[in-house]
Amino acid sequence: MSLAVEIEQKRSIMVEVAKQKNFNLSHPDVLRASQELDRLIEKQMKQIRKGNEQTESR
Repeated sequence: MSLAVEIEQKRSIMVEVAKQKNFNLSHPDVLRASQELDRLIEKQMKQIRKGNEQTESR
């Protein structure tokens, strides 16, 4: 599964969890989902940065 798909799935899960918790964004379940999403986005950004560095060094 691609990282972009994982990010989109995690985002959807986070939104659903937030809805279930009446959009209490400080609820531990919402925070956990948000942190997991952040980690995936950070991973994607590192991959993009690494790809850009490789392209620039050519």
